[in-house]
Amino acid sequence: MYALGTTTDIRCAARARRGTALVSSLIVFVGLAGLLYAATLLSQVEVKDSRRAIDDVRVEALAQAGLERGLLLLRQTAAAAGSQDPLGTLTELFTADTTIEPFVGQPVLDGASRVGAYSVSLTVLEQTATSLTVAVQATGYLPDAPQNLGPTQRVTHWSAAQANVRYELAPSEVFDYAYFINNWGWFYGNTIHCNGNARSNGQFDVAGYAPTITGQPMYDEVAWNGAHASLSGYRDDNGDGLLDGNDGGVFAGWDIVGTQNLKGNGGKASNQHDYDGAIEMPNLSDLSNYEAQAKILNANITISGTTYSNAVYGDEAGEKQNLYLVGTAANPIVLDGPIVVRGDVVISGYVTGQGAIYAGGNVYVPNSIQYKNGPSTSLPANNSQATTEAWLTANANKDFLGLFARENVVVGDHTNSTWKSYVSWWMASSMNKSKEDAGEDGMPNTKAGKDGVLGTIDDDVLEDDGVFTIDHYTADDEALGLIPSGKSVGDAIPGSGEDIDGDGVFDDTLTLANVTLTKALNTTNFGGNMPATGIASYSRIASMYANRLDAVFYTNHAFCWTALGSSDATVNGALVSRNENIIYGTPNLKFNYDSRLLGGNTGKCAPYLPRTLQAPEILRWMKLDSDPNRYVSP
Repeated sequence: MYALGTTTDIRCAARARRGTALVSSLIVFVGLAGLLYAATLLSQVEVKDSRRAIDDVRVEALAQAGLERGLLLLRQTAAAAGSQDPLGTLTELFTADTTIEPFVGQPVLDGASRVGAYSVSLTVLEQTATSLTVAVQATGYLPDAPQNLGPTQRVTHWSAAQANVRYELAPSEVFDYAYFINNWGWFYGNTIHCNGNARSNGQFDVAGYAPTITGQPMYDEVAWNGAHASLSGYRDDNGDGLLDGNDGGVFAGWDIVGTQNLKGNGGKASNQHDYDGAIEMPNLSDLSNYEAQAKILNANITISGTTYSNAVYGDEAGEKQNLYLVGTAANPIVLDGPIVVRGDVVISGYVTGQGAIYAGGNVYVPNSIQYKNGPSTSLPANNSQATTEAWLTANANKDFLGLFARENVVVGDHTNSTWKSYVSWWMASSMNKSKEDAGEDGMPNTKAGKDGVLGTIDDDVLEDDGVFTIDHYTADDEALGLIPSGKSVGDAIPGSGEDIDGDGVFDDTLTLANVTLTKALNTTNFGGNMPATGIASYSRIASMYANRLDAVFYTNHAFCWTALGSSDATVNGALVSRNENIIYGTPNLKFNYDSRLLGGNTGKCAPYLPRTLQAPEILRWMKLDSDPNRYVSP
């Protein structure tokens, strides 16, 4: 048991309790102070980490801005060439060195305040005759690029990134089609058969007739395992999820009309693709690149062992500029690669080998052209991938001819009154306008826009305004180094505005004068196997029954052909044109697509075809561990 002591003992005990409480309070205060100090330190660290994280994001954004600026420079440089030589202007950037530094310490501003800077360098990784691969390297800096800092200042944060981009010339997508028109397309006839795809950059009009369009599935690539063809990248353009060969059909940059009686896959709604955009036509107004390629390939044309063109005809003393070629079954025209003729070409009869002829003037085909050793059949038995691959394997090395004109392609006897009557009527038709006053979209008969109502926001106000509207190089272009060699401030940019054919010169409505051969057929004007005594008149070698055309044709002007007779009028290859003036009085008009055109740049006949600059392809995008632009000179 416990008994209480005296009063003094009680007071001592009370003082002891008070001392213990004070010590406890001090301990608690010190603990709270420690926690507060630790929290303050932690907050400071977190603020610094947050600021550092924000700065990391800022410099990454600055580096990204630099990459976009470098890629924009490449796009502007390609566009500044117009449609004549876009790859040439890109390669000109690197004439002095394979690495350039177009942007060093470029400030980035928020209003008047500088928020950082970036530097950009461009380096050629690979260059061929038809492609250019460039590494774009960009670095973002805080507070500024090292080139802009004083001796006591330093970069606090930086981030670097790289994008590898490839620009490539490849056969134009126009060669995915058996019939392609860079205007309004017309199938006005019940007996028109398009065994392949049909496309127009404008309206496609069937007008209630009953032609047949079978369609042709398109592929991205074709590879070769020995002699065996292997297609890949099947395009399911009807969207049914099937790779069954029933794709392809009718395509148009404007609407598709009057198809209620259209036969074949092209008659199905799922195989009709309207308002599908425009496909750029190749530009043949400057043939210098094709001349260079012909020389590299040592291309030539021979007949009976005699060489009539060695790559370029018209570039040597004594050459007549214009070339006359007629082949027979016994002595065909022998093709070996793509050649360039600087003037007009007159060609008919039998051909063999593989190649193409680029003409600086018109191509005249007075009579039929026929392959001596052509494909075993004009078409695969059906459109399945396996059957198409088998056809390619069997026919890859058979005869192939491309006829590509800077001006026009003229088939048959253009001196015949019947020929002239039909063609001139169609040339003058308001539905088939050729005058370069087609407005912003380069397409006639679209002045009222897609809604068809004049005075609304989608009107093409430049169409038919009597002014040839085209862009010109400016002093700003010169300051940025975007004007290609041979051009100056004030010169027209080829292919811009209403310059449909890309030559920078206004073209009025086509007439018979544009397609009539005005040069006498003699050895003074023509090389090739022209008879020594010449030819008295064009009608002596021409026919209204020129009904077989074994070739792929291209012109960004007019394809003119009047064909009569009891045999079908047939194109075994493809027809690509700006305007077509085709009138047939034969049982059928057939376009049989040459499947060797499939596969774009990997296609068997790709080396012979006119090219366009493809959309730039980003090959790689990566963050860098070191700064490639730190020591570049401003």
